[in-house]
Amino acid sequence: MTTETQKHLLELPNAFAELSPLTAFLGGARSAAVEIDCSNVAAMPSRCLQLLLSAEQQWRSEELGFAVTHINDSCRKSLTLLGLEPNRFEDEVTA
Repeated sequence: MTTETQKHLLELPNAFAELSPLTAFLGGARSAAVEIDCSNVAAMPSRCLQLLLSAEQQWRSEELGFAVTHINDSCRKSLTLLGLEPNRFEDEVTA
């Protein structure tokens, strides 16, 4: 089992961006802690948020670290518009 945190830079220049790179990353990192970097997210579409919330639940149920980091203001605004607290994902890895 890999103990090193696997990192992925989430590239979402708009709400219609393809999510297959994120899906592939999550599928390949199933036995390791993960960190999703949102510094390149212009808007968080609901389908991406659903994927992140589902992955977070899965990783935590397996007692693996899961973090969504570098959440910028536009991403936080998207979270608020989708009904979540803007600080829903904190910039820290938790096991």
